[in-house]
Amino acid sequence: MLPIDKRHAIAQALVPTLPNPQKEELKLLIDRLTHFDPAIYLPTEIFLLTFSYLTPRELLTAGAVSRIWRARAQDERLWRSCFAREGWVMDPTQTEPLEQLAERRGTKAVEVMIKSSERGKMEDEASPSALERRSSRKRGRDEAFSDGEGDRGLLGHVDEAISQFDGAVDELSHNVHVDSMEGVEAAPPTNSAARIRRSSSAIDANDAPPEDVLSNPAALLLAPPVFQPRDSQQQKPKLSWPYLYKQRRRLEANWENGLYKMFQLPHPDHPEEGHDECVYTIQHTHRHLVSGSRDRTIRIWDLATNRLKRAPLVGHEASVLCLQFDERPEHDIIVSGGSDAYVIVWKFSTGEILHKALAHEESVLNLRFDDRYIVTCSKDKSIKIWTRHALARDSPLVPAHVVSDFATMHLINNQIPQYSQLSVLNGHMAAVNAVMIHDNTIVSASGDRSIKAWDIATGQAKKNYSGHLKGIACVQFDGRRIVSGSSDNTVRIFDAEQQTEIACLTGHTNLVRTVQARFGDLDIVSAEELAAEARKADLGFYAALAKGMQPAHVSRRHGGGRRNAGSSRPEHMLALGSKIPPGGGGSRWAKIVSGSYDETVIVWKKDSEGNWCPRVKLRQHNQAAVVPNHVQTQAHHHIATAQGHLLQANHLLQAQQQPAPAHPPQNQPALHPNNPAAAANAPNPAAQAGQHSVTTSTATTSQQQTAGAPNNTNAAAAAAGGQQQAQAPAAAAGHHGGHPAARESNRVFKLQFDARRIICCSQNRVIVGWDFANGDPELERVGEWSQETA
Repeated sequence: MLPIDKRHAIAQALVPTLPNPQKEELKLLIDRLTHFDPAIYLPTEIFLLTFSYLTPRELLTAGAVSRIWRARAQDERLWRSCFAREGWVMDPTQTEPLEQLAERRGTKAVEVMIKSSERGKMEDEASPSALERRSSRKRGRDEAFSDGEGDRGLLGHVDEAISQFDGAVDELSHNVHVDSMEGVEAAPPTNSAARIRRSSSAIDANDAPPEDVLSNPAALLLAPPVFQPRDSQQQKPKLSWPYLYKQRRRLEANWENGLYKMFQLPHPDHPEEGHDECVYTIQHTHRHLVSGSRDRTIRIWDLATNRLKRAPLVGHEASVLCLQFDERPEHDIIVSGGSDAYVIVWKFSTGEILHKALAHEESVLNLRFDDRYIVTCSKDKSIKIWTRHALARDSPLVPAHVVSDFATMHLINNQIPQYSQLSVLNGHMAAVNAVMIHDNTIVSASGDRSIKAWDIATGQAKKNYSGHLKGIACVQFDGRRIVSGSSDNTVRIFDAEQQTEIACLTGHTNLVRTVQARFGDLDIVSAEELAAEARKADLGFYAALAKGMQPAHVSRRHGGGRRNAGSSRPEHMLALGSKIPPGGGGSRWAKIVSGSYDETVIVWKKDSEGNWCPRVKLRQHNQAAVVPNHVQTQAHHHIATAQGHLLQANHLLQAQQQPAPAHPPQNQPALHPNNPAAAANAPNPAAQAGQHSVTTSTATTSQQQTAGAPNNTNAAAAAAGGQQQAQAPAAAAGHHGGHPAARESNRVFKLQFDARRIICCSQNRVIVGWDFANGDPELERVGEWSQETA
């Protein structure tokens, strides 16, 4: 064979001698030999399998290669996979009615509703009752899916598309109304001058492009359609996964950048609907919020209007301290516990009391339920398990350690009645402030500074977790990790299996009363993968130790070394042998939200080294300021009155030579008031019990449990006595003047977040929320369609 240079010379000499048709054929042959496009020759299944390994950014880049590559990159299956790999889940009970509405009304009409603020109209028409009322009709393809919509692609100009999908996290908005940024204490972004200055709501590819863009098709940004293009195999409308992915990324970008709008319950125009005293507990779904208060009532709120849904539920004889509800028709239940030691089961839809029982000897501080059990915990140091439904004597849901008790018990029809007590768990040395139930494990947190994991079948504590320096006020358990908040002002993460502390979050300056974590990896990362990541960190530690590294100090006492906030760097690690890596693992959207007596709510996110850092710090008083003036004046009047009685109680206790100071330290949480003098001075026994339970549920007896600490409870007892005297009409007379008005405290008692909102209650009577949809109708919809996972 001739050398390549000679063959090249011969070809150059021969080609010009050929007629033009033969030159064209030769050109096509050369193109086929030199340019192989796998999108043309590979089967679609193999091509999509290859694309399934790409990240969303890489998919967008690949879609800019050619039209056929863009069609492949738009495949719904790919973007559904991308959505799932982020740890996100859609709630089919929310999306299916919308898709049925699109089948009746057409995708164009529903798309307009989604992108507008006509929430009430859309929800009404998409409700199951509306679907039953109206007959479904088949819409023509030209009516339900126009050619213009069908031709829209996922992207035109790849740089712009990437900036919307992936770069949204990095582009902070500086052109946002001041009200939406109130209360944020976050560092400004770096290189802000070089960033695109636009608000989150302005990141909308559906805006009409300028004329110069229309003249250049390559620069035209085409947004993904709301609904999938329909073909012969898909007759019913389905929401588009590229659209859902884009909007959820935009929503997460608002969390990252602290873009939100604040709201409150009650609505500022209807303050009369609010609680009369502070709110101790809340729970919410995307539709409703249920709150319990010191005023002894439970209120159900409509989150679409921020209005009260029905008259307050009355049944408790003292403060309502805890509750949980399930609004689904097949459950239709609220369970609440209070300072009166009662647990009440309510019907959510009507508010009627289904069951009321004296559950404990003292205040019920927390409760949780699932489809099988109700679990309660109390100031009396016990945990109790109750059945949600009637059970057969030999039902597998009866814990094994109490089967013999029920075997000899006389039961009607051999049935254990509904809401019967099944078991009592004892082992804590102080009030049990919080419980969680997950499968067959109950996790409890106590003022004795310990967390325990209990086996429901045996009734025994199988694991004990230590690390906090003071009493523990709150706990969460997702099956892998335990997250807790304490009077030592920290949030800590423990490996549930190995009992090791894998992160300590410091940022609050007072008791951490409430915490919720979402790691988002239960469905996308296996336990084996987490264990492998933990082993890799351990090996890195041992390698650094062999090179002469000095390990970090492991003392938990103040001044004994800084705790690890989640870093896997060898010099920061404090625990080895865990099955969970430092920091707890999690997806890149993992977040922890904590509320404290320092009146702040902190959103924690991981930095590049895996450390949990405060990303956004929120304060409630910015929203509380919108309460009408007459309501503020009345509140200040009551506060001033209470302050006068507080001083009176302090002087009384000082005269009785109590050892503790009359005023509690400002940065210390209130302790359990077990002073008999304070109890004797309280004119209202039920109200006094309510005050006791409040202080207990905030990590009671925490300082008493510290080695060598005295019984330092008198200051809190003085506060309790003073506040209760303020409730007595006779004592209230004559103590209005001489004291300056002060704002209500915003000590956070309870919070909950979902994909879209954080809502919290506090010592203030106003319930405050932060909506990270930031007024964008599309983000509001996607936030409601999202199913929050652990």
